[in-house]
Amino acid sequence: MSAYAGPFRTWLSAVGKLLLAVLVAFPIIWMVLTSLKTQPEAVSWPPGILPEHWQWSNYASVNEAGAFVRWYLNSFIVAISIIVCNLVFGVPAAFAFSRANFPGRGILFFIVLSTLMIPGEILLLPLFILLTRLGWIDSYPALIVPFAVNGFIVFLLKQFFDSIPRALEEAAIIDGCGPFRLLRCVFIPLSLPALAVAAFFSFIGSWNSYLYPLMITRTEEMRTVTVGLSLFKSEFGTNWPLLMTASTLIALPAVAGFLFIERHLKDTMAISGIKE
Repeated sequence: MSAYAGPFRTWLSAVGKLLLAVLVAFPIIWMVLTSLKTQPEAVSWPPGILPEHWQWSNYASVNEAGAFVRWYLNSFIVAISIIVCNLVFGVPAAFAFSRANFPGRGILFFIVLSTLMIPGEILLLPLFILLTRLGWIDSYPALIVPFAVNGFIVFLLKQFFDSIPRALEEAAIIDGCGPFRLLRCVFIPLSLPALAVAAFFSFIGSWNSYLYPLMITRTEEMRTVTVGLSLFKSEFGTNWPLLMTASTLIALPAVAGFLFIERHLKDTMAISGIKE
């Protein structure tokens, strides 16, 4: 009996993982297949899984339900800008917290971490008042500047920098590296996986944001895809194939980004938890 226990548990585990994968993937598969149906097929009962007539033209006509291309471009501009800002400001800050010795370092790092405890919804009204006074409402600066620095990114990179052996730092200093050259020539090249993960988190946070862009934007030209997606139903009726087409196009960058950094994600998160 015990001779078969091991293989049986392995087989049972594999079946369980397969069922879980199907359960998780089914809504995504259903979304993609619905995006290739006609409207009568999408609302028919009982529903069919595969389209009877594959409507690839839905992807060409998605912009007819609104300025979807413009919304998509806005989201990319905002997301890429936030990624660049988070890395430009986050990398030196993380390096300073990891390697520099200056008065109040622990207190400042605690303040950075404390920003992670503040729900974003609490900041909506103060941000709206501030941006109104600055005249930034319905503009790219309003969508980008408040998120140019992220405490989580600083924490993630700081923890990763802590895991880099000090022997490398000491060798570089002996060779004449100053702080900026040390960061540029030693820490950044060794931290490319962590930087990719940080960029991915920044992208996801910006790309999926809905409530803040909804409050800040006023005109159709400045809407992001998440805000625009809700208008497919409220302004143009519920055209399920076009709605699912837009949803599929919105999900693609996030999926592609995850596949790109997936092999770095687990290692980076594990290394970032190591303390000297």
